[in-house]
Amino acid sequence: MMHLDLRSKLVVFLSTVFLVSVLSKDTVFFLLAAILVIYVSLQGYSKSTIKLIIAMGVLSFLRFVSNGEGFGILIPDMFLFMVIRTLVIVLSVIPILKTPPGEIMAIMKKMKIHRNVALPLIFMMRFFPVVKSEFKEIIDSLRLRGLISIKKPFLTMEYLFVPMMFSSSKIAEELAAASEVRGISASGKHSSRREIKFRNLDVIVCLITIFITMSMIFLERSY
Repeated sequence: MMHLDLRSKLVVFLSTVFLVSVLSKDTVFFLLAAILVIYVSLQGYSKSTIKLIIAMGVLSFLRFVSNGEGFGILIPDMFLFMVIRTLVIVLSVIPILKTPPGEIMAIMKKMKIHRNVALPLIFMMRFFPVVKSEFKEIIDSLRLRGLISIKKPFLTMEYLFVPMMFSSSKIAEELAAASEVRGISASGKHSSRREIKFRNLDVIVCLITIFITMSMIFLERSY
């Protein structure tokens, strides 16, 4: 399992966003997706990758079955198109989201990013995984009580989102308090358990990313 610096992960992410926005041919696009799957898997995030692969496979199959016309108003082809491309971007985001907050803060300090920008980003990245876990617990609780019903969708939404709103507010306060106790907003030099260094592997990944980006554009224009 390879460990990359956050900066090289950002290079891959930005390259992916650029390519997703310019690639129009499915063969080239899915080649990009395959490369990203390898990239994410090499960093040890295979489980998250499998879920996204299945989702992209299902959506791509729906596009194929509908001959690129979608399924009427309910599932238009543009919706399928956008979701598939968004999932590819999510693939490139996974390694960034899995980066420990302390390491992110240390790197941002090293990059001279102002803490008014860095702190909200770190809180956001820490907030969503916790909310996801809380959301799952609420759903499990509602299922045990038999409160989830397709026949009463609005009531089910109320049972789901009202506790989620209160829980999210509580989580935000707890995360902010925990971060303050750990000195995340303290001035001075912040340390990290991991060595924050742009290694040779990061240079290689960045060079490969640039090469792949140029190759994808060439393939897009050639075929």
